[in-house]
Amino acid sequence: MTTIHGHTRPGFEPIRQRFSELAHLMGAGGAAFAVTRHDELIVDLWAGQADHDRAWTRDTRVHIQSTSKAVTAWAAMVLVDRGELDLERTVAHYWPEYGCRGKERTTVRQLLSHAAGSTRLPGYTDLLDLDGNGLDQYDEIASRLAAAEPDWAPGTAHGYHGYTYGNLISELVLRVTGRRAGAFLRDDVFGPLNLNLWLGTPASEQRNLAAIKTWPPAPLPELPPEVMAAMASMAETMKSTPLGNPDAWQYHAGFKGLLGGPYDLFSLSVRQLWSQPKALAAEFGAANVTADARSLARLYTPLALRGQLDGRAIVKPETVRAFSEKASPGGTDLVISRVMGWTCGSHHANNPLVPTLPLPFGPNAEAFGMTGGGGNYGFADPAAGIAGGFVRNHYCNTFALSSYLVESLYGCLGNV
Repeated sequence: MTTIHGHTRPGFEPIRQRFSELAHLMGAGGAAFAVTRHDELIVDLWAGQADHDRAWTRDTRVHIQSTSKAVTAWAAMVLVDRGELDLERTVAHYWPEYGCRGKERTTVRQLLSHAAGSTRLPGYTDLLDLDGNGLDQYDEIASRLAAAEPDWAPGTAHGYHGYTYGNLISELVLRVTGRRAGAFLRDDVFGPLNLNLWLGTPASEQRNLAAIKTWPPAPLPELPPEVMAAMASMAETMKSTPLGNPDAWQYHAGFKGLLGGPYDLFSLSVRQLWSQPKALAAEFGAANVTADARSLARLYTPLALRGQLDGRAIVKPETVRAFSEKASPGGTDLVISRVMGWTCGSHHANNPLVPTLPLPFGPNAEAFGMTGGGGNYGFADPAAGIAGGFVRNHYCNTFALSSYLVESLYGCLGNV
């Protein structure tokens, strides 16, 4: 049995046991799982390796991929809460250059909830490379996004802004505050809330990062043959969606021209890019936050408790509601061909990710969170007063290990 480090509140010991039983699913890396309940840290566990010569520790941080979007959106949420940003105003009210080519009436709400249609960065293969060059060209990226035509009429559909979301939000924050999202979050959120999070991780903070591992693939859980067949079918179906077609705009919304088409090439490119010190230092809020599980759980705690953290109001309940309720128009996401249920906070609904696995955010339908490529996520369940964070470095997109740990968590609730 693998040694699981950390602590659980009395009554939650079965989570440690479940973690140990399933530790082989970490593969060649490590993982951490943290949970708060009614503002109390009740689970803080970790295990495995940060790298081949470094064990995972309590403060090991991980590059959390798209879970970064929900972290970046906190900057906008704080500004809305302060009355400095209005969800119903047009983006062009704050960022005049954006109001062109069909984007004149795009609202802040639409931009925050993946409904704006600004999914592509023109010329991204010339501007960016896998060594991290170009990611810090914030003004140039903003200028290209502002001048681009949207991929659909804003507000008429949702489509995942996979690699543009962070820069869109950061430019909005810059126009309101004079600071980009990374600096704003560091000064106004991460520091005051005592979070081990970075958007744009300086070299001095990169030493404790877990090394990204993508190959060979992490182990899969033991699932019935029909489920494995269904997963294989899903993978084949994904290859035939527009996201996998170089002639489709969705292909470029997914930055496939830079990161590669087939999954194996994509994951290897992702590892190369986000292992570069220069890339990690960039404020690229769509996919470049580094975090530990405990900080993700703490960040999500106010979203589970109507804005409360440490017994005080961090944001108003109505602000939490605005950033956690499903946004219009709903329907199938035009980029990833699934119904996601996006919110203004770049959270998605408690969707099943793999057949027969437990729901990723627990059994309550109203729970929400944000998942990231490789298996990282944060979530909130207001019905249970639960917030959680899970991080790992040997990437696996089944979310099996984390889903089983969340299932064990809810199994303990009736006993405490």
